[in-house]
Order: sequence, then C-alpha cells, then structure tokens
Amino acid sequence: VNFQGLDHSPWMDQFITKKVSKLNRFLSPSATVIVHLKFNNNLYSTTLAIHSMNHDYAFTGDGDNLYESFSIATDRATRVLVEHKRQIKNRISRRSSLLNDFNESVA
Repeated sequence: VNFQGLDHSPWMDQFITKKVSKLNRFLSPSATVIVHLKFNNNLYSTTLAIHSMNHDYAFTGDGDNLYESFSIATDRATRVLVEHKRQIKNRISRRSSLLNDFNESVA
C-alpha cells in the first residue's frame, strides 16, 4: 500500500485489507495486489494494480472521500475478475463437452 498526500492509519489498513481480501476468491494464490492511495486537490484517487499468473490488471476510482474512491476501484475489479472467471469456466465446460462427445463417438 502506497500513500501520497495521506497519513497512514490503522483503520485504513483494516479497511483496505478487508476489501482486498474479498478479491482473493477470484485470484490465484500467487497473485499480488498493489494499492496506491492519493489525495490531491480535494479529490481522493485509488489505483489497484493486480498481478496474477497470466494477467495484469489496473483499476482506478476517484471520489470525495477515501471510502468512495477505494470502493469504486474494488467494485470495478470485482466485475472484471468475475467476468474473467466466468469465461474460464465456460472454456473448461466446452472442452469437457467436446471430450465427452469425442469419447461417445469412439465408443
């Protein structure tokens, strides 16, 4: 977690850890999440950089407060990661149905 124009506090750590841990269900265990929080010109900005096995993602959110900007960024990340996970499941499902069709035709 990087802070720019903000003071680090324990409640921020708890809030960030709680929100980021919800993303773990969509990521591989080796994935890393880098959080950059910035306060500039009365605007809070959050950037999430996620490095997973085969993909790199970046999500941003701006808001009037830290909660809003961080929630916007994590919501965007959740939507994209859910869709990516769905696509992977569909590919696996199609491959297994093709294998089943092949095995039935051979038998």
